[in-house]
Amino acid sequence: MSNVLQNAKKHFHTLNSGELQSMEVPEWGTTVYWKQGGLNFAQQSKVIELTNAGKTAEALVEMLILRAIDADGKKMFKPVEKTEIMREVDPNVILKIVTAMGEGDEDAPTAEDAVGN
Repeated sequence: MSNVLQNAKKHFHTLNSGELQSMEVPEWGTTVYWKQGGLNFAQQSKVIELTNAGKTAEALVEMLILRAIDADGKKMFKPVEKTEIMREVDPNVILKIVTAMGEGDEDAPTAEDAVGN
């Protein structure tokens, strides 16, 4: 492995070990956490593909699933729960959370990216 690749990987791991951000979600009776830092390219591509296909709502839910963690750093949602989230969870709350996740994180896709603004 080249030094450049090692340095690039080290940089990415540093981004992902960033400080925890959080948002109180009174509607859900919980706090949603996420790490300030980038998603990997494979994760970002899922959101980009959905957005480009005109599946804005699904892209927002995908971002929520990829980034939302609890205080212990465990994922709050599983990919298999996507359909249930899309059908039975208030989209305004999801939008509020995903928007907060993107604030101050230049590399993360935002709700605005997903809706094409």
